[in-house]
Amino acid sequence: MTSLEKRNNSSQHPIFWYLPTIQGHRKIVKMEEAAQYLVGEHDFRNMCKMDVGNGVVNYNRKILQVIISPLTFSSEQSYQLFELTVVGQAFLWHQIRCITAVLFLVGQGKEKPTIILDLLDVKQHPRKPQYTMAAELPLVLFDCHFPDIQWQYDNEGLDSLIRHLQNHWTHQCIRTTIIKQMLTDLENLRGEHTESISCQIEYLTMGVKPRIYKPLLERPYCESLEDRIQHYAKRQKTTQDSESSKQKATSILSNNL
Repeated sequence: MTSLEKRNNSSQHPIFWYLPTIQGHRKIVKMEEAAQYLVGEHDFRNMCKMDVGNGVVNYNRKILQVIISPLTFSSEQSYQLFELTVVGQAFLWHQIRCITAVLFLVGQGKEKPTIILDLLDVKQHPRKPQYTMAAELPLVLFDCHFPDIQWQYDNEGLDSLIRHLQNHWTHQCIRTTIIKQMLTDLENLRGEHTESISCQIEYLTMGVKPRIYKPLLERPYCESLEDRIQHYAKRQKTTQDSESSKQKATSILSNNL
């Protein structure tokens, strides 16, 4: 094992995903239950976008910790923010966005927490059911920890970055406050006895929303990993054959001139 491989195997990368609350404490508890099934080393081919074209054929990854915790507190539950923290040694393409999409379905009561176990069982479910990822906006790779590396920081650079982010924070906070005041006034106009509207989660899930929900394991499936590998190998061979034919034709044409 090389020093780089050893470093990657002992590294830790916390990723944060910020989400609005799904009304009701019980729903958050269900998401937390589902999230704990992710901890450990698993084959995540059903919770990522397979990248066979770039040579990725091993989808085993190790997740060390998953936490869902309140980030802000509000008397109005639909405007409270939570933070999903996933700590792992390495991540696959769109892995966190796929995981979050499935956790949303659990929180909305559309899937049971054990759907995570079903998707991780690649012997029973070797092909990924078709579903859309969560949006990329709240996704943040927050830090990278390596046991043999001590990061060095320049105070002048840190000061400049803090000022830059404070500028962004000021603008976004003012915008948020204005929008929240508008929402409060509009909701007051609807009256106390009308059903509350809470659509925040819908804006963080991509794709067309069906009128009737179809459970994940009853949906059409994507190609299996083995089919993708075979398909890509054939495509590569076709491309190589095409290039070889072009080179032969060019050589013949050159000889005839």
